[in-house]
Amino acid sequence: MNYFLPTVEPEKAEGQVKSAYNTLTTMFQTVPKVFVAQSIRPDLLELIVNYVNQLMIETHSLPRRTKELIAAHVSRINACDY
Repeated sequence: MNYFLPTVEPEKAEGQVKSAYNTLTTMFQTVPKVFVAQSIRPDLLELIVNYVNQLMIETHSLPRRTKELIAAHVSRINACDY
């Protein structure tokens, strides 16, 4: 996918971006494009990936499946395709 900003595709990632992409692949079996768009700031990408991991992946009071259903429902209410 082409962006107007110089993003880093998963197959070309190195260093901090590659580490973040590896974590994302573990969480989602892919690197969602919304994270590729954030690769222009590897320092922030790493923080965002850690936040998403804590919020959506780690089990706290709600299991992952419930959290993903809530996120999908909110996306539908907001008419968001993502």
